Amino acid sequence: KAAGWDLSHPAFGARLGYRPNEMWDVGLSVSQGEYLDPAAEATLPAGVKLQSYRERVVAQDLGFAWHHFQFWSEAYLAQFEIPGVANLNTFAYYFEARYKFTPQFFGAVRWNQQLYGEVKDLSGQSVPWSREVWRVDVAPTYRFTAHTQLKLQYSLRHEDPSPEKFTHTFAAQLVFRF
Repeated sequence: KAAGWDLSHPAFGARLGYRPNEMWDVGLSVSQGEYLDPAAEATLPAGVKLQSYRERVVAQDLGFAWHHFQFWSEAYLAQFEIPGVANLNTFAYYFEARYKFTPQFFGAVRWNQQLYGEVKDLSGQSVPWSREVWRVDVAPTYRFTAHTQLKLQYSLRHEDPSPEKFTHTFAAQLVFRF
């Protein structure tokens, strides 16, 4: 056991990337491993091991840059195995665009969404296993020096179903790079 690392429950992942030219960057990733913390083993049903609770993820990423514009997107398909219940699936993705107004000032807009597969409820009807959510973020950023920048961000979020129609978040981030 290395300093604080538990190597008895490894996860495996790989990414294959391709950059045909300076403007494009494309990648495909896969990952598999247990998703429960080893401390949860004591709470599992008799005869069920941590190895039975596996997560598989397949993801793609895409980047494009042209003059003052930059675009990114990522998409993830994940499956969680729950013994005796079901395999739960979720799909999440985002698109982000950034524009450099000046060398120090730029703005970004990001669309995020997460969708869930269905499971049978107690009455036998198919329902999503969690609340589906989308969020849009708007973030102007100013870089004071190569080592400091200030980012302000506004996010609008909606979950379905949810008692609140929308939630709003404002954030400020001051970054110091060393």
